[in-house]
Amino acid sequence: MYLGKVSRAALACAIVMSAPHPAFAGETILYQPSPAWVKIAALPPATGTSPATDAPPFSVFDSQQKVEGGQVWRYLDTAMRITSPEMLAQFSTVGAQWSPDQGDLIIHEIAIIRDGQTIDLVKGGMKLDVLRREEMLEQRQLNGVLSATAAIQGLRVGDTFRLRYSITQHDKVLGERVQSVVGLPARPLRIGSARLRAIWPVAENAKWQVLAKDVSATPVRRGDTMELELPLPLAKQPEMPDDAPARFRPLTVFELSTFKDWADVSRTFAPLYAAKGLIADGTPLAAEADRIAAASTDPLTRTQAALQLVQDKVRYLAVSMNGGNYTPQKPEETWQLRYGDCKAKTLLLLALLDRLGIEAEAVTANASGGAFDLPRHLPSAAVFDHVLVRAKLGGQNLWLDGTGIGARIEDIHDTPDLGYVLPLRSGGAEPELIETHANARPTLEMAIDYDESTSLDLPAVATAKITMHGASALGIGLAVNTLDAEQRDEMVRGQLTNLLGEGQYTDFAIETSTDTATTVLKGRGILTTAWSPRDRLMQRRVRSLLGNFAFAPDRARAEWREIPVVTQQPFSVVYHVTVKLPDAGKGYTLEGTPSFDTSVGGAHFVGKASLAGGVFTYDERQDTTGMEVPAARISADRALLAKAQAQLPQVLAPAEATRRWDLSSAASNSTQMAGINAVFAKTMAAKEPEAQPWLARASLRRGIGDYKGARDDLTRAIALSDDADSYLTRARTNRALGDRIAAMADARKAQELDPSSDPAADLVATLLIEDGKTDDARSLLDEKIALGGDGKRFWEMAKVEKIGLYADPAEALSMLDTLMTQRPQSPDLLNLACWIRGMRGIDVEAAVRQCSSAVELAASPTGPLDSRAVVWFRLGRFDDALHDLDAVIREAPSQAESRYMRGVVLAHLGRASESKSEIALARRLDPGVDALYTKLGIKP
Repeated sequence: MYLGKVSRAALACAIVMSAPHPAFAGETILYQPSPAWVKIAALPPATGTSPATDAPPFSVFDSQQKVEGGQVWRYLDTAMRITSPEMLAQFSTVGAQWSPDQGDLIIHEIAIIRDGQTIDLVKGGMKLDVLRREEMLEQRQLNGVLSATAAIQGLRVGDTFRLRYSITQHDKVLGERVQSVVGLPARPLRIGSARLRAIWPVAENAKWQVLAKDVSATPVRRGDTMELELPLPLAKQPEMPDDAPARFRPLTVFELSTFKDWADVSRTFAPLYAAKGLIADGTPLAAEADRIAAASTDPLTRTQAALQLVQDKVRYLAVSMNGGNYTPQKPEETWQLRYGDCKAKTLLLLALLDRLGIEAEAVTANASGGAFDLPRHLPSAAVFDHVLVRAKLGGQNLWLDGTGIGARIEDIHDTPDLGYVLPLRSGGAEPELIETHANARPTLEMAIDYDESTSLDLPAVATAKITMHGASALGIGLAVNTLDAEQRDEMVRGQLTNLLGEGQYTDFAIETSTDTATTVLKGRGILTTAWSPRDRLMQRRVRSLLGNFAFAPDRARAEWREIPVVTQQPFSVVYHVTVKLPDAGKGYTLEGTPSFDTSVGGAHFVGKASLAGGVFTYDERQDTTGMEVPAARISADRALLAKAQAQLPQVLAPAEATRRWDLSSAASNSTQMAGINAVFAKTMAAKEPEAQPWLARASLRRGIGDYKGARDDLTRAIALSDDADSYLTRARTNRALGDRIAAMADARKAQELDPSSDPAADLVATLLIEDGKTDDARSLLDEKIALGGDGKRFWEMAKVEKIGLYADPAEALSMLDTLMTQRPQSPDLLNLACWIRGMRGIDVEAAVRQCSSAVELAASPTGPLDSRAVVWFRLGRFDDALHDLDAVIREAPSQAESRYMRGVVLAHLGRASESKSEIALARRLDPGVDALYTKLGIKP
């Protein structure tokens, strides 16, 4: 485990080492006593004792630094008590990192403290080995920081391992200026002994601060030096909401700087980016610049061409010299190597723009994430990790990042979400806030055409085109080149699933264009219908951007109530949807607000909907700008969002809309059905077929009354994946088709595959009692009841219903009376009593009261109304029965049992034609719907 690291300082990017590393004196590790100015920390009591104690494992954290003559000397002392075998395994090695071109790594002590005795490992011959490779090479970063490491010999559980070392640093670019940033531990971390100590000459006029809450420290003058000592760990820092701006977040860091102000920082680094005349005539780079100039006289076009040249023709390699080394390599060298870091790319771009006559300058930034709040930091370069170009054309700022990809002329006015930046000018400059705005070109465009022209109950056939622009588009385009055809299809399928939802997808295609930085994904699929019931009608909403937008900042705590909300960085999405409606749109209406233009939660939405010619069209755009939402606006924006979402346009179907049970044989030739069948045919013909397409088509076929076709599909699915749910679905299908032997075999198999499946057990019990095997059914149900728990009530009612309908109704009603003593006002029990009496035709006069009570008490009255209709039928009150059944079917139009009973009642009312049609519809919904009714004498 590495115990020491050089503190974060300076720009993360630095010079590319194009030649072999020079032999810096600092590459040799020194082994010396600590300097006289260091105060060696005393180990806490009980350090290095074998028995476990209540003392924290982290015994010492002592960070000291001294500033003198433009050099920072950093001293670090850490001691860790090994409390477990797992911790021992983590401490198998020790290491430190440093920048040899700026100073030395000096080891003062490597020791094990055991039972109060110190074992000096350095005296015992332990030396750290210098790794010649750089620390971050795997991440394509050269940071100039070497690593020194060694295995720890003889360390045991109960020992304390101690490491004391120093790193010196002097950066030539900074001259005599010094900057330092040190991370500090804070509670609840427990440390036995910890402090931060800093010493600097009075003459340096150094500035310092701790960017944390509740810190009290005052430097003391001792002769010609100032000394600051801060006990650690810091107090536990207040929690902040995740969406709080950076300036509100406490930072547990210590900053020290001898820069006078931000203008001093700007002046210090400006010479590094003086680009005038850097491209010499007759060089390859001059030829590139002259080619751009010859192609267009338009300054904007020239600027874009220069940016694209740097982005596309020079590979990015982060040369992030954490110790400093801010000097970028020369443009000709970068062009020759064809790689560079942010500094190299920035200087190259500045040189090209200079030759092209475009006004531009370098600006430093912090790109580690989110808008950076520069003003609260001390003036220094240590807070920056990036540099880019600001060009000025026609009074407008263009923010040009040579390390990006995919920027094209359409994107050149886009603004990065970097917060404050510092221009680098010879005369100095102050930090500037980048005012962000919406992107000109959408990052993502979605165009989806839905064919729902046959029935709103059928799966929708979706043809999708997804267009991406900019860096994300080129990133996908690059990935595509590394994938085979099957992997590319999977990529497109994944994108379609993320944007449209789960479905069966085919006809995948990818088109890429580096000229426009565009990638287009295409596909076709079938999706579960988006129509849902509303007030006895069916409605359809689109998956709109505004509808999916969330804005729910947590400001419940009193101390958070004045904190603004940070919103998403500039990002734009365009959404276009068309829905081809059933019945050529006859009777369909558009509800909600057909057009809107609203800003809420840091995002701007513009949308428009129309319904014409049997087609619903919806267009929407979302733009985010990275703006902050003031705390005072949070409540209003949440209310505005709720209102806007409630008023989103939607399509409402008429009561007489064509439903799946209304479809005729001609529907199989419709465009929607043809599309459905085409998608199924392709997914089923895959090289490595899966069960899902067959299961999906089985569900569709059951829905339109093709139970035999559904059974065939389930058989194919089971051959590919024999799971319990598939067997259970086929068991129900076989039962509906009257094949009871096959139904029982499948139900038993489902039980075998999933013994915990309650639906499978219930179906087995039903099949047993239907076949007259009452004792077997009773035994199975009693086993379930004996398990108790939350399922006990269900199984008690299942037993009553099965015995009441298929065996002894008197016994069932007696059991039901017992249950009612425990739950006398239960609408479920009242309905069950009504249902059994009505179906068996016993004591129907008494059943009326129970039925009506169940209707009044039930959350949804459809079940009790259906039961009461059977009672009315038994009493010969056919008009009352029809009235209740009509109410049920308005709420649940696909309920086969209610449809069948309605057909029976219509027949007894002398409405034979209607009766025949209704019973045919019921049998289409469930071929076995009439089995029980007929057995109990309920017939047309």
